[in-house]
Amino acid sequence: MQDINYNALASKFSAKYRSNEIEKISNSTFDLIIIGGGITGGGILLDAASRGLNAILIEKSDFSSGTSSKSTKLIHGGLRYLKKFEFNLVRKVGKERKIANSNAPHLVLSKKMLLPIYKNGNLKKWQTRLALKIYDFLAGVKGNERYKILNTKATIQKENLLKSDNLLGAGYYAEYTTDDSRLTLEVIKTAITYGASAINYCKASKLLKYNNKISGVSCQDLKTENIFNLYAKNIINASGPWVDKICRLDSSSISKNICHSLGIHIVIDKAILSLKNPVYFDTDDGRMCFAIPKEHVTYVGTTDTIYNSDIENLKIEEKDIYYLIKAINNAFSMKEIDRKDVISAWAGLRPLIFKKNTKTSELSRKDELIISDSGLITIAGGKLTGYRLMAKKVVDKVCNLENLNKKCKTRQVKLIGSEFIAKFTLDNYYNIINKKLEKFNLDKNISNYLVSKYGSQSEEIINIFNNNKLKHIVEAEAIFCIKYENTHTLLDFFLRRSGKIYYNPKLVINELKIVSAVFKDKLNINDNNIFLQEKEVKESLIMT
Repeated sequence: MQDINYNALASKFSAKYRSNEIEKISNSTFDLIIIGGGITGGGILLDAASRGLNAILIEKSDFSSGTSSKSTKLIHGGLRYLKKFEFNLVRKVGKERKIANSNAPHLVLSKKMLLPIYKNGNLKKWQTRLALKIYDFLAGVKGNERYKILNTKATIQKENLLKSDNLLGAGYYAEYTTDDSRLTLEVIKTAITYGASAINYCKASKLLKYNNKISGVSCQDLKTENIFNLYAKNIINASGPWVDKICRLDSSSISKNICHSLGIHIVIDKAILSLKNPVYFDTDDGRMCFAIPKEHVTYVGTTDTIYNSDIENLKIEEKDIYYLIKAINNAFSMKEIDRKDVISAWAGLRPLIFKKNTKTSELSRKDELIISDSGLITIAGGKLTGYRLMAKKVVDKVCNLENLNKKCKTRQVKLIGSEFIAKFTLDNYYNIINKKLEKFNLDKNISNYLVSKYGSQSEEIINIFNNNKLKHIVEAEAIFCIKYENTHTLLDFFLRRSGKIYYNPKLVINELKIVSAVFKDKLNINDNNIFLQEKEVKESLIMT
């Protein structure tokens, strides 16, 4: 496994040199142009670049600013899809969990999940046993990750906050947690190392055509308002909830095929909701929710309601927050939580394939590939877990259209940050980074945080901290993100690069001025712009 080429990243993926990269690629011709910088678009970029195709991705906001930073943050097989007999979907995405873990072990972590079984719950004990047996078989689960059925006593020992009335036991099985934003970003960065290009804050304003066939994209740099063109025969629309907007630029529409489902999550301090394990639990309306401990918090979700309003300005309704609060209080036996205990929340849209007379919660999470008369290739639907397979489907189609014999390689492509696995286990690497930080009197929590976000790149952050004789490790983290991760704003950093707005909003308040000074210095941002960026961060903090 090769070491990280930071010089290459700095030249192609630095916020400071973004304008240089745009100048280089303007009016260039590519094998494919990808519209949309979420996990699907990023996956397509990596698949194409690793096959040797010349590919570029454009994203109108920041990378992963849509659904790909607002999921339940699970790489999971979709146990509930067994109820709809979607065995092939479960088989495919179930096996993808292990591949994702192998390619980014610091970002995709195996966790045992509890599925409590109650007397009048959604699943009986025999149904749970059968479902988990099929689930493990389809996903190819082996060894100590295989499921168990626990009795009541063993279930309470695993999670003593579960309500014990009518508790019959629990399924205990393996799922995988992730940081969806970081995963998306590392997929894109890995594609950059294969020669791809990716530009954020770049809007596809017009689709160019020649003889009624797609020939390119007219792009607007939203940082400068400049217009430039990119050319390719293969234009991929991977814009998630925005796929229909891009289709309209093509004078086509798939609006009848797309249904937007809104899902929200709330975050509770672990001192109030202190779970030992992730729990997949019943709600009183027959749905199921996840409660997942992470860092110093536990987050809970999700809702699943049809959404027909403005997708540019998602709003978290109080009724949805209270729905999840009620679900928590019904499932767990601690002092009842209330609205003031919610320290943050997020809302995301699932772009699902519409089916008449079907609730959003029952709509399939299968993806669909649609090619318009002009040749625009749209990929819609799908799940975070299946991003690699969705990318393979798209690039296979491009290769087929171009009569190219280039096979998918991403099953074995290790993501940036995973270089440590050539020598160390994840636990060993945590200890190595911790020892490096001890020299600067920085505690273990920081090493855990850095490795869980950046993996092997933690060492470069420590080098920046040491070489620049900085006072705060967050300064080094911010410099790293500006230099190597096309990070332009404070919200980019606190929301999508670090996730601190979700998981540690109080820390954001403490670090805001420190990080502002770094951005002002490194990106030559004036006082008024910094003030507006700080205001944007504060408005994003859902504090009570």
